[in-house]
Amino acid sequence: NSKEGTIRDDYAFGLTSLTPDRATPENLLGLARGHWEIENRNHHVRDVTFHEDLSQVRTQNGPHMMATLRELAMSIMRLTGVKNIAKACRDFAASAHKTLRQLGY
Repeated sequence: NSKEGTIRDDYAFGLTSLTPDRATPENLLGLARGHWEIENRNHHVRDVTFHEDLSQVRTQNGPHMMATLRELAMSIMRLTGVKNIAKACRDFAASAHKTLRQLGY
């Protein structure tokens, strides 16, 4: 408890198929950071910007199709140089002309 001035050790355990010489702390940290980069870059955007968790599409192929369309939209925006997907979505919703211009039309 830091309020009492005591020190606490925390441990995290994991499994890997890496050989011992490749499972260095640096490599393992890189893998963990890579996982969170994907989480922040994709899932967070889908949850916060596209409100995927609030979607009421729940039957048949609907959820998979909507997730695919959201991923396609994010990929197109990134490929065309968009840095802030939330802002781009607001801009595109406000102006079809901006959307088409971003796509090169």
